[in-house]
Amino acid sequence: MANEYSLDNLLQFLEHAGDRGLMPVATAQALAVATRNVLGILADDEKADLSQLDLDAVIKRFTNKRARDFNPASIKEYSRRVRRAVDLFLGWREDPAHFTIKTRATGAARRKDKGIANGEFAIREAPAEQTAEETPGTYRSAFPVRPGLVVTLIDIPNDLTRAEAERLADFIKMLAVK
Repeated sequence: MANEYSLDNLLQFLEHAGDRGLMPVATAQALAVATRNVLGILADDEKADLSQLDLDAVIKRFTNKRARDFNPASIKEYSRRVRRAVDLFLGWREDPAHFTIKTRATGAARRKDKGIANGEFAIREAPAEQTAEETPGTYRSAFPVRPGLVVTLIDIPNDLTRAEAERLADFIKMLAVK
């Protein structure tokens, strides 16, 4: 039986949490991206049981190994996201039936809820349907290009290399019109 506390299980949990509405999809994706980056430095045996990890030590290793690749604010945010992802995952593993995630309501959501309470109508956009199935061994990520425009990449290999990422970046640069 596979260890139920592995990195793969954590990433599957985040995908499940986003798909099932336990957390916003964008939040689940952001947690997954940070988790892949930070925990990607681990040896295979370390990835097998996240419940035994010393996250402080892992984050320090990540910072020492990859500090050139990220600015300090990104490293701090990745650290926060990985801690949250692991905490949520371990909580879910402990008691899936009673698992909930505390989320904050945005001002717009509070105004809509308040409007409904006052007998007014609130218009909500239906979530966009997924148009493509992900290939096993890949993940999906969203990137905000500018306000109101988010580009979604699908079928990103879980083991994407730096060289492949650079080729992809070069391809995207080729698409620019200005």
